[in-house]
Amino acid sequence: MQSLTLKVTDRVTGCLKTSRDILGVHRLGVKFAHNPQRCCLKPRRLVLESVLDCFSCSVVSNMDVNIQKLIIICTTAAVILPTLWLYLEHRFDAEQWFFGVVFAAFCFSNLLASPFFGFWVDYTRKTKSAILFANLFEIGGNFLYFVAWSKYWVLGARLISGIGVGVGAGIFAQIARTTTEQERTGMFSIAMALRQFGLLVGPGFNLFLRKLNFKIGPFEVDSYTAPGIFMAALWLLLELIMTFLYYDLPTVKNDVDDHSTNDEQHRYDNSVQNYSSTERNIANNSINVDATENEHIVSGDMIRDLYSKHSSIIADSRRQNLIHTTTQDFQKRARKEPVMDKWHLAKDLVREEVIVILASQFLMFFNQTALEAIVTPLSEYLMGWKELENSIAYCLIALEAILVFALVRKLSRKLADRWLMVIGIAFEGFALVWYLFLLANAKPYDSIVLPTIIVGTLVIVFGLPFFSVANISLYSKITDEKTQGIAQGIQRSVTGVAMILGPLWGGALTTRLFIMLGVMAGLEVILAILMYLSFHRLKEPSKQLPSQYDQIGSQSERQPLLG
Repeated sequence: MQSLTLKVTDRVTGCLKTSRDILGVHRLGVKFAHNPQRCCLKPRRLVLESVLDCFSCSVVSNMDVNIQKLIIICTTAAVILPTLWLYLEHRFDAEQWFFGVVFAAFCFSNLLASPFFGFWVDYTRKTKSAILFANLFEIGGNFLYFVAWSKYWVLGARLISGIGVGVGAGIFAQIARTTTEQERTGMFSIAMALRQFGLLVGPGFNLFLRKLNFKIGPFEVDSYTAPGIFMAALWLLLELIMTFLYYDLPTVKNDVDDHSTNDEQHRYDNSVQNYSSTERNIANNSINVDATENEHIVSGDMIRDLYSKHSSIIADSRRQNLIHTTTQDFQKRARKEPVMDKWHLAKDLVREEVIVILASQFLMFFNQTALEAIVTPLSEYLMGWKELENSIAYCLIALEAILVFALVRKLSRKLADRWLMVIGIAFEGFALVWYLFLLANAKPYDSIVLPTIIVGTLVIVFGLPFFSVANISLYSKITDEKTQGIAQGIQRSVTGVAMILGPLWGGALTTRLFIMLGVMAGLEVILAILMYLSFHRLKEPSKQLPSQYDQIGSQSERQPLLG
């Protein structure tokens, strides 16, 4: 029966690919190892239950990944971006700077909501409830975008929708908790590639949404308002899928620790029982007092020796049980303690490597969102593009990003996160210098405009995935797992500040590209200097060299208290 169980477990392990599926195999092994009734089942029934367990673990785990993909896809709201500027300009006669305000409002609410959702997930360890709550803001915000009758209602709609995007902090925290450090960069790359898949598919919907022209009661459905009602319906569908097909997974560390603890305790109990029974047999065979002439007389020293051994085993068993019980009680108490230790979190955030990562995140996304804010106004001014051309451009950009994210996932197995960040910064810096010299003084419909934009966009989109994936992955590795949601929320808040200031900067200087691009290139130089000065600290804690303070502390701890 044991060999059959091992065969079934090996077969199940071969079918599963991801780390969380492998956790399902751990749970399956625990069931067989610690439940004697299941081991006594008939072989046919045992195999059937094994297959069912494998199927349920695989399907639910894969469904968990797919739902997270769908969440990240939908949060981009890529359906709205290609027509947002045209909606404001043609329907409400909005100025260019107001487009930057609307763009920044979405990021501002995301900034405020991210720490809240991160703390929610850390405290409850339940991502599902947070996502379901956040989806309500997306549904309401997109519906308000559809029925808006002034530019300020569009501003409020994007502000409400940004609150729902804040749950991304909890999603990234769950990815960090349910993956090992070795596979985390690859998993983040997959998640962010699927977000780019939303950018690929989303603008493509505008190819048929732009043809709509009818009314729903007093509300007009056309190329400008159709994205709002379409995204509201899509978020409502996601809410139903999340309700019935999603569940929260345990973390990798807790699942493995629980399995190893139970396994060690089980082996210890068996060893104590076997050793105790052996000692009893020896004692019974040796101490056999008979009334006949051939009785075996055992010396008092042997009896005392056997008694002391038996007593020591009983004492060890009681001591281990006491330690195990105390450990369980301590773990139960630890779960009830507040998840956000203020001093611990503060020390985490003031470390050199954490500050550099957050600063680099701010500078990079400031430049990115500033460029995103001027894409549609600049393309209309320099080349006369409308919603169709913008939608096609967004699709091609997203397609390139998906391919680059796949490349990053491959390279993450061979290159450290910090080197991936260096690659991203180098490409971003080259693209900004390219734009600064060739695009800053360009005139409308010049022959050099289109080639310059194509080359610069290809370079930017190639470099950004390297930086963004490695930055988030390294940040999750150098911060504490217990407060991962709060940490991710803080990082997303820093990103939110950048995504507020970036569009405001770009929207206000659309007609002064030399000043805008010059400042952005200078920020890229500052980012490169920060990376150079702190490069030796940008690695996982297990691979970092101890600082002088740590060495002094460790030496003082080894010194005796009394001379």
